[in-house]
Amino acid sequence: MAKAIVPTEMPKVPDNMTGWRRSLRRGSVYHLHSMGEAGCGSIYLDRHKSESARQLGDMQFWGVCPRCFKRSQNA
Repeated sequence: MAKAIVPTEMPKVPDNMTGWRRSLRRGSVYHLHSMGEAGCGSIYLDRHKSESARQLGDMQFWGVCPRCFKRSQNA
């Protein structure tokens, strides 16, 4: 997988997606998700084993999936 992106502002959420979530496993980054499915299709995000982004600082600390970030920029 490519290196995580550190956003300088909160990335947009496309209309067909629910928001940004991060798996609680070690080294995970934030992904766009819709009903548990990641926007990039690489991971399933269970609501009990993941957390949502509360603020920009969370996304800057953990990073953002490059494929999901590109998808949010195209929206």
